[in-house]
Amino acid sequence: MTLSPSTASAVLPMSRAFPRTHPRPARGWLNDPNGLCRVDGTWHVFFQYNPGSARHDAIQWGHLSSPDLVTWQEEPVALRPQQHGPDAFGCWSGVLTVDDGRPVAVYSGVEAGDNRSRVTLATGSEDLRSWRQEGVTAAGMPEDPDVVAVRDPFLFRWAGRRYALQGAGLADGRAAILLYDAADLAHWTYLGVWLTSDHPVLSADLDASIWECPQIFEVVEGEVSRWVLIVSRWMRQEDGSGRLQDVRYIVGHMDADPDNDNDNDDDGARARGAAPRFTPEACGAVDTGPAFYAPQVLALEDRTLLWGWSWETRPEEVSDEEGWAGLLTWPRELRLDGDVLVAAPAAECAGHRREPLEPASADGTVELPDAAELRATGPDAAVRLLLRGPAGEREVWSGRAGTVVVDGSLVEVYAQDGPSHTLRAYPQDGEIWCAAVEPGAVTGWALGPSTP
Repeated sequence: MTLSPSTASAVLPMSRAFPRTHPRPARGWLNDPNGLCRVDGTWHVFFQYNPGSARHDAIQWGHLSSPDLVTWQEEPVALRPQQHGPDAFGCWSGVLTVDDGRPVAVYSGVEAGDNRSRVTLATGSEDLRSWRQEGVTAAGMPEDPDVVAVRDPFLFRWAGRRYALQGAGLADGRAAILLYDAADLAHWTYLGVWLTSDHPVLSADLDASIWECPQIFEVVEGEVSRWVLIVSRWMRQEDGSGRLQDVRYIVGHMDADPDNDNDNDDDGARARGAAPRFTPEACGAVDTGPAFYAPQVLALEDRTLLWGWSWETRPEEVSDEEGWAGLLTWPRELRLDGDVLVAAPAAECAGHRREPLEPASADGTVELPDAAELRATGPDAAVRLLLRGPAGEREVWSGRAGTVVVDGSLVEVYAQDGPSHTLRAYPQDGEIWCAAVEPGAVTGWALGPSTP
């Protein structure tokens, strides 16, 4: 993915760390993808954004659009913190929906730098390029003393009714998912703690202080329906700060919860019947790399796509000097292989391919440009990804992989039968990217901007 040359190429940084095929504004801080949607044939990706610096502060919603998932256009900023509003400190993560024919952004409005937030709504134009923020909130902090942190609303439908999830942290240190009835988008009904990190099916790999950015989608194979819940693990440190750990998924099934029924709503709303109940069956890693967090899914009729955030692993001072930090991954298509969640680049990403790579040199390595895609053939093909320069070579990654994508400082590794792996590596002066595959062969392409 690249920003359209007609609007952005003249101002993009010259740093080799900056991507060629992963869109982002030329400057500023970027984190979580938000509000994923496709409207009238156009893809929209919103994201957490601070245009003023390469640090997380005063978060807004940036906006990119594309006709094809390859050529991207930078759109005007969608949401901004409103003075004295529920989002005065920041417009944090959320989703986009359509309610009564109107596009609505549903996000965490944060008034202060703590773990408390309110579900805040903003109404958009039909083309999603202009937004009206009037301080409308659909849900505040639950009146539950056990819940001490809440954020990142996500909407889904079950049995013909709209529900919502939020990530949470409990007073006893467990992470949790909260469930809401969101049939009335402007007035949510809190239905309680839906799932906690000490569920007996979940391994220690799901332990967290807060589960952030919950996502859920259905996978149907024949007559069998399974659901996949994705959470990002936030770990509280001794000094009270948080560490962003990793991203995990839980596979399970959904049925009606006879203990959570509301056939007689006190406010006269349409009776919803029994709420959904999620029963975990297995769990695993969404991505095993050290630079992947806070993904969002877009469930379509024929597939489910996922974008994630890849943070910088270089010193903050370097990002300050270059004026930018944070990237979005390529869109990834998800599938279940038994209980294993497998990711692959969306088919549209092939539109970035340019000339084929040169054959391997005498030492068995292939020299790569700063943006390249490798495809390894053979089920046991082992890939070594290197940066080679005057001071020698350093191994960036090695292992079994079907596809490896290098773009500036971002590396995305896609296994044939397992989770993806996302990491960052920063080429130094005189270094070139190289790859070796044993046993087996490798094919690949240079990647480049597309012509709008």
